[in-house]
Amino acid sequence: QKLESIYIKKLLDIISSYPTNNGYIVWQEVFDNGVKVKNDTIIHVWKGQWEWEMAKVTSSGLRAILSSPWYLNYINYGADWTKYYLADPQDFFGGSKQKELVLGGEACLWAEFVNSVNLIPRLWPRASAVAERLWSPANVRNTQEAKHRIQEMECRMIQRGYPAEPINGPGFCNVNWNA
Repeated sequence: QKLESIYIKKLLDIISSYPTNNGYIVWQEVFDNGVKVKNDTIIHVWKGQWEWEMAKVTSSGLRAILSSPWYLNYINYGADWTKYYLADPQDFFGGSKQKELVLGGEACLWAEFVNSVNLIPRLWPRASAVAERLWSPANVRNTQEAKHRIQEMECRMIQRGYPAEPINGPGFCNVNWNA
């Protein structure tokens, strides 16, 4: 851990020598391992009990980006988009000052079981649920209302030629297959 800390510290010194208005991003291990980072560092929370991790990161005054609840490579049987839709990056144990330090989130997809054949269908339209969560107000959480919007996105993608997975199980998209 000490060797890693020395390496990361040297790397961050190099990176921070370049002018930026936004700081730089490191994965949460850098923070968890106690590497001293500058105040403009953004911590990418990508694993574990993200609610506690977001609280720790923001209580130290650092900004955060969340991806932990949005790994789309985990596939479940049935409509799994609701768990992505209901995860909110500000649903953690912290005050309003801490929540102001949350910049947002991102959907991720590890590639161990993903290739050029299943990338688009696995990603879409499930990533639409993440996108809607991230750009919607916190009080917009009704999955029954969102179900129709996500289904509409699936149909739009199919109409445009993208091989989107069925998001809610059997459904109907008005697609002219002969066009």
